[in-house]
Amino acid sequence: MEIMEKNPFVRLDAYIKNANDTAPSAGKGKEKSGGVAREDNVILSPRAKAIQEAKQLLDAVPDVREERIAEIKKQIEAGTYQVDAGKVAAKMVEESLLNELL
Repeated sequence: MEIMEKNPFVRLDAYIKNANDTAPSAGKGKEKSGGVAREDNVILSPRAKAIQEAKQLLDAVPDVREERIAEIKKQIEAGTYQVDAGKVAAKMVEESLLNELL
């Protein structure tokens, strides 16, 4: 069975949160039932592992490019910052089309 969603990270985030919330403390996690030790195991598919690794890489990338912000601030203060209306319009159309596809 394959479940497709718009954002695969939503389920991954929920899984990671659940795993962290229910993770056994040190020394716990194994129960004895009738003298036999039981242990729960989870095996992730290769795709789930790849998604988890990709999410970790994305989380490591900063959301803000400090150098670019400083450069734009200098240009604004100097009065030399120019906005390319064509690029802005093209990006707006691109984002709109992508949002409709997803």
